[in-house]
Amino acid sequence: MSTGTTSRSWIPPLVFGLTLLNSWALFEELVVDRQGLWRYMPFYRVGAFCVWDVAALMTVLGLITALRRSGRL
Repeated sequence: MSTGTTSRSWIPPLVFGLTLLNSWALFEELVVDRQGLWRYMPFYRVGAFCVWDVAALMTVLGLITALRRSGRL
């Protein structure tokens, strides 16, 4: 009898990635935007998708890939 764990092996990385992206969004909103740090960040766009968001997304995807390859996630 199969437990079905192999068919749901994508759920932990997905949840981990969404948690990290949510943390980035909160950091942007609560720290960068409210404190005015966006003035010192080149190519940052307040309230819009920008290069910094792409960098955060690529970092999360790279981290998930590295953890999956090492067998930790």
